[in-house]
Amino acid sequence: MYIEEKDGLKLLRFDSFKGLAGLECAVSTRQGGVSSGPYAGLNLGSGAGDKIENVEENLALLCTALGAEPARLERMRQRHTANVAVVEAGGGVPPENTDALVTGAPGIPILALSADCALTAFYDPSRKVVAVIHSGWRGALLDIYSAALAVMKLRFGCEPGDIIAGISPMISAANYPVREDFLEKFKAFYPGGADKRFLTLKEGLHFFNLRELLRLRLEALGVKRHEFMHLCTYAEKDMFYSWRREGEKTGRFGLLVMLK
Repeated sequence: MYIEEKDGLKLLRFDSFKGLAGLECAVSTRQGGVSSGPYAGLNLGSGAGDKIENVEENLALLCTALGAEPARLERMRQRHTANVAVVEAGGGVPPENTDALVTGAPGIPILALSADCALTAFYDPSRKVVAVIHSGWRGALLDIYSAALAVMKLRFGCEPGDIIAGISPMISAANYPVREDFLEKFKAFYPGGADKRFLTLKEGLHFFNLRELLRLRLEALGVKRHEFMHLCTYAEKDMFYSWRREGEKTGRFGLLVMLK
């Protein structure tokens, strides 16, 4: 990972994508933007109470900094699903109940948002196909990575071994205590008992490691080339919005990816 400051914005870049001429990809932070109050900075999400005009201006600032046309930006209405949509034109109505977008069309910026969850970019440099994925613990258990890869393979012929993956900062296990209702849901996917690779017990509390679950899913699916940004959205208050830290009234950072 490396940091780039451009047009007043602080952007995080993946080392794995550096120098790839056919791709534009970055993770936004709070720096820059026109939002104020609990959304102060470059808030890209409109669902938590920020003014729509501020969000739209922030989105335009991010697109412009990355050489993308704001009018062609494709978003989605994320609901912690494993649903995937293929984007062909861009700039349309965001698809409902969708947490991953796939496109093989150049010049269409696709965006996923987060305030603690993981955001992932998949890039197949041989077939010129990209995906952007939002995944919290629900998406991880529903295996949204597998769903996105299946769409990429069926629609464009992509193979997991050709994919390069970049995964954004997310909440770390140290700041992710979970309750009994979470453990019950988790056990439904691991009936033999909660997998200790993803859960640790400390002072009577269970802590969940989303990053480790996603890493193991990538490797099980055959995506060997992957890069995680090892920053915690909860701990890095000046850089990221965090639902766990700030509650409902907080902004969203994003991962934008575009084929050139």
